[in-house]
Amino acid sequence: MTTIRVTRRHRVRLELIEPVAPRTTLDGAWWPRTTDLSRELSGLVEELHRRGITVTRVGYHPTAWGPTPRRLEADGRTIRLGWFRGLDPHQLNLTGDPARGRVDLLVIPPETTAASAEQAFAAAGDRADRRTPTALLDALGAAGPPVERPTPAADASPST
Repeated sequence: MTTIRVTRRHRVRLELIEPVAPRTTLDGAWWPRTTDLSRELSGLVEELHRRGITVTRVGYHPTAWGPTPRRLEADGRTIRLGWFRGLDPHQLNLTGDPARGRVDLLVIPPETTAASAEQAFAAAGDRADRRTPTALLDALGAAGPPVERPTPAADASPST
């Protein structure tokens, strides 16, 4: 069973596949404490930077988070945020690192129990697991209520 690594300084609950694995669906998992992305993101960006990963842009599904600004100051720089209805609601897409490229994280819902979160961390770290983030959480019974499916017209106009 996977042990959740929590940094003492920022208390970010994050697990990454290390070393980087080519052709994986996910690069790791993150378990925020709330659905307030602007509040949670600073600690995540700082922890990723501490691990050598630069983030300049974050993509997320709008129904998974509360109201979020388009820009956020974190780790001494401005991070651009954009919502995309085509992105899995349980996924965070972070870009900007020239060496690593894009980092796709499973977002474990804040209300998930510790036991289910540990299972989600383990599944997200399995290089052979090709399930989508929602399918992975559904299999564990940790996905929460279903997310409203967008209309095709709404998918065509992401906010940036």
